[in-house]
Amino acid sequence: MKAKKILIMESGSFKNIGGAAKDSYRLYEALTEEYSVDLFGDFSRVGSSKPVTKERFLGTRYDLIIMNSIRDVLFVNRYRPTHNDTRYIYVDRGGVMLNAPNPLHKKLLPKSLLRQSLLRSMSKWLDCYVAISPLEYEIAPKFLKRARVEYIPIAQHKEFRKLNIKKDFRGGICVGRLDERQKRLSFLIEGISAVIAENPSLKSRELLRIIGEGRDGDRYRSLVKKLEIERNVKFPGYMSGESLVKAYNNSGFLVSTSEWESYGRNFLEAMACGIPLLINDRINTVVSYKPRKETIVTDGYNGLIYRYGDKADFAKKFTLLYTNSTLRLKLAKNAHDYSSKFSFDKVVERYISIIDSL
Repeated sequence: MKAKKILIMESGSFKNIGGAAKDSYRLYEALTEEYSVDLFGDFSRVGSSKPVTKERFLGTRYDLIIMNSIRDVLFVNRYRPTHNDTRYIYVDRGGVMLNAPNPLHKKLLPKSLLRQSLLRSMSKWLDCYVAISPLEYEIAPKFLKRARVEYIPIAQHKEFRKLNIKKDFRGGICVGRLDERQKRLSFLIEGISAVIAENPSLKSRELLRIIGEGRDGDRYRSLVKKLEIERNVKFPGYMSGESLVKAYNNSGFLVSTSEWESYGRNFLEAMACGIPLLINDRINTVVSYKPRKETIVTDGYNGLIYRYGDKADFAKKFTLLYTNSTLRLKLAKNAHDYSSKFSFDKVVERYISIIDSL
């Protein structure tokens, strides 16, 4: 039997190599063992520098197209092949479905309205919608009458693991795009300033490492300089692969101040590397409702939760994690145990099952 011809799209990778792009590439690697698979996107940082061109896309008959970003939907909606037997899967890594009930969600009305428009168009030709959170899975059937709806939670990749190394940094690590619209790193930096104000003895300590790159990098560096906390906040730059694994392992805890996250991949990566989390209540993703409601962080078990926008509460929780080694180690052990619930091999198995059934 001839192998299915599949195209995996991640147009977002033209702008950023984030968790979605890495996931798309790892899925590509796994699926090539059973199918003929092409890539659409710039994956040069994670393994491939030869993506499919627009011309090749238009000239190739694919049995299945897997879209992973809203840009993919926009592209396919405009240039969709006329083959009636082509099947389409959309993996909602960007929270498109979460925009559907509330167009003011995320304070980005124009972008939300665009997503709603694309959602309506996509509902006419989409064959399978993959939710990465229970909330997306719950909402999707109300808007996608034609498409099959599946829930496949993300999982950390195999290289993220606990290493037997001696730490030389017990502070917080932040991993992600340097983008104020979502990540709210100005709050994080100002929060570190508040930590020092409340604990003058920490003024000479390195407290935070911000790993990543993005549109607001210069803005953040200027803020650090303005607040006179260059000694406390460092910017190591972009990291991936084994260097990122070591950076997680060498840190005391992961910290995130995002306003929203569809599902923070770096949360799972950090816990798999044996460190706990400090995140806010707004991004504490629900990962299951059955047999009981469960969030990715249970306060006091595998991390600490601070109230979104509450700088004093953030500073208090950050200081507690930094100074209390007994608590930090207890949370770290629980975080590592918790991460074992997630397996990328199982994620791949789910995709293969869907592909074979379409």
